[in-house]
Formats: sequence, structure tokens, C-alpha cells
Amino acid sequence: MMLRDANEAGNDGLLLEYYTMDDIDIPTLERFRQMFQNLHPEHQWNSAEHKEFLTNFGGYTRDRRTGKEGLTMAGLLMFGKGLPVRERFDNLRMDYIDKSNLIGDQRYSDRLTYDGTWENNLFNFIRMVIPKLTRDLPHPFSMDGVVRKDDTLQAKAVREAVTNMVIHSDFMVNGVLKVEKYDDCFVLTNPGLLKLPIEQIYKGGESKARNQRMQNMFRMIGYGENLGSGFPLILNAWNEKHWIKPELLEQP
Repeated sequence: MMLRDANEAGNDGLLLEYYTMDDIDIPTLERFRQMFQNLHPEHQWNSAEHKEFLTNFGGYTRDRRTGKEGLTMAGLLMFGKGLPVRERFDNLRMDYIDKSNLIGDQRYSDRLTYDGTWENNLFNFIRMVIPKLTRDLPHPFSMDGVVRKDDTLQAKAVREAVTNMVIHSDFMVNGVLKVEKYDDCFVLTNPGLLKLPIEQIYKGGESKARNQRMQNMFRMIGYGENLGSGFPLILNAWNEKHWIKPELLEQP
């Protein structure tokens, strides 16, 4: 783990031998491409084939020395079909559990886990979890010209937190990407240790993502910053509503 974390280029560019474009869930990739195109309608990558598009994002690569090519860790985890993802990363689970608004002896009111109803890759997980978390946040009515604006600082903070959970995870160790929703808080848990001291993260200004290609993928569709401003943004958003100060905990 220490050797991997010493790599300034991050972990997620690792070439996964024998994993090819056949292991990509095309509907997932097309959803991502549509979001990218909406934000960058004139971008030259919009006309690229899927393989070239993924290569540009670091999701597919070719080893110049050996000639071997295939998906990277970022490509498979972000856009892969559920079965190849589980085969290669059987040490990892993704889990969302809603423990808010419980009635009687109800254990949870909503759950998202590996049940065969969705291709369990990271992009799908994030895409489905964020609306569940932001649904009950206050949305004041405001207009931008004739278009209603629903995005708030708090919704952006939730997107930032969920994105950070992914880009700072160590996907090589056993663990769960877990998002829990309660009546009074959200709890996000990921595997791995922090690459920066907690005090530095609270202060902001420095970013050391473990998964830089995933970070760039999210940034290019408007999710997350890579300037070290993410956690201060979360603190400011919660402070604006006079909510409890968010806690960042490391459990070695």
C-alpha cells in the first residue's frame, strides 16, 4: 500500500491484462458521454469511437514496451459490466442504505447493493446515489432567466463528498464503498488511508487523489474539483445552513 501510494501518478492507470472493450457496459459509457457532450458540445472527443474516447480519459491504454493493451483500473471500475468488475475486484463492494424516515422496526427504507438490477460500476453507483442523498435537501425557488435553478451549494457539497469518496479510495484493499443516509446526517465510508494530513484537508489548497483518472472523468462532467478546494466547499455549504460541522475521520 505504501509503495502504491508513493506513485505520484496515482493507482488507477494500471493496465488490467485480458480486460477489453467487451467488458465495458456500453449504456453506462454512453450516459457518461452524453453528460460530457452536454457540458462540452464543441469538444473534439465527442466524435471519437468509444475506445479512443476511453483512451483519452485514461480508461484504456497500451503498453508501448510490451504491445499489450486493455482497460485500465479506472476504465473497468467506472464503466465496466458488473460481472467483470466483481471478478477483478472481488475485494470491493458498493452499498447504499437509507436509514431515514423509518417506521416501527424497519431496518432501512431504501437499499442499493449488488442485486442484479444494475451494472455495478462506479459511475452507475454515483449516478444513482447522489439524487437519493440530495432529494431531501432544501431547494429554494430561484430562476435564471426563464429557467428554474435547483442546484444549491449544499447539493454541490454532496456531489463533492461522494466524488471524493471514490477518487481517494484504495481499490486494492478489502473494503466497502458505503453511503448511509440518516434523518440527521450522511455517512460516507471508503477503503484506504488519507494521503494528506487531516488538518491540510480541512484547510484546502492541496489535492492528492489516489485515482487521478477517475478524478478527471468526474471533473469533466462537473463533479468535483481537483484544486484542493473540495472539503472547504463542503464546510462552507454546511456552515451556510448552520448545520453541524462535517467530520473527517481516519481509522488505520
